Amino acid sequence: MARRDRSTGRNTIGDLSDPALISTLAGWLEGSGANALEITTPDGGGLKIVLAAGARAVRIAETVPEAPAVRPEGHAVRAPMAGLFRDRHPAAMETGPLAGAGRALEAGAIAGFVEVGPVLLPVIASKAGMVGEIHARAEGLIGYGDAVLTMEPSR
Repeated sequence: MARRDRSTGRNTIGDLSDPALISTLAGWLEGSGANALEITTPDGGGLKIVLAAGARAVRIAETVPEAPAVRPEGHAVRAPMAGLFRDRHPAAMETGPLAGAGRALEAGAIAGFVEVGPVLLPVIASKAGMVGEIHARAEGLIGYGDAVLTMEPSR
């Protein structure tokens, strides 16, 4: 993440509007147990990340071994960053959800979107299968790495 500025010899964090950097920082923040991070650069730029209290509680509940969130034969499709979950593209609100329970999805299919301000990232199914259960609520807040839905293998 850190880059060395050759003109001054100082380390810099990089472009604060980069979605990959924001996702990484949000993951580190969540993993540390903190709920907020604020970065201010010498040139006046800045970034502030605040995790919702409910997002951390859901993450803690998912790690309890007695109540696994995903059945052993299925796999979770996870959010690429924290933000507002959209079950369809905002420009196509008159259409139905991209992924519904019982619907077949191909590997690489878009199952929804995560929106943070003007950034809209797709939630992509890594493997083909049937949508078993949807964990994310449409237009609800979702944390980085949270399970959006569970995919069951096609039989």
